[in-house]
Amino acid sequence: MKALFIFILLAFSNSLLAEQQAIEPLDADEGYAIIALYSKGYTESIALKGSGLTNKYTFGPLNHSQHIEVIKMPAGRYTWDRVSERTGSLAQGNLLESYMDIADLDLSFTIEPGKLNYTGLFMLERLGSKATIRVLNRTSIILKILEQDFPQYAEKFDIVNALYPNDHYIDFYLNHTQKVGE
Repeated sequence: MKALFIFILLAFSNSLLAEQQAIEPLDADEGYAIIALYSKGYTESIALKGSGLTNKYTFGPLNHSQHIEVIKMPAGRYTWDRVSERTGSLAQGNLLESYMDIADLDLSFTIEPGKLNYTGLFMLERLGSKATIRVLNRTSIILKILEQDFPQYAEKFDIVNALYPNDHYIDFYLNHTQKVGE
């Protein structure tokens, strides 16, 4: 019985390691984006829109939670477009879908090809029917999570700031963590 447990544990951990190490190759016009969202309150979905008809991404639902992932995206400019919510019930016939168009807030970033792009922290704070939406520059926190949860990306790609291209904090952070690790 103990041997079976150890076998299952080893098989599971090996599959996790293989999954963590597999990075999909990029085409010449693609980059990876670190997408980080945090919600204080509930939202059904958050939409991110790039140029082109099919260049749209949806994240959610989020309920007092955070969501961080690394995704492959075509190079170019992206804007956080809308926050959607559902109320009521389809079964009872009173389902209502509403959304806030946030494209005018200019919450945008630019994906560079061949790079790992830091896109900021999309923050949604909801209090009743009111919401505050903004993108925060939380570079050190997001990079620390990246090191822990997605180390294979940080090891393989140069990290750039897709929010503020002239901000040198990412270089400072990476140089400092290298010196501490030596």
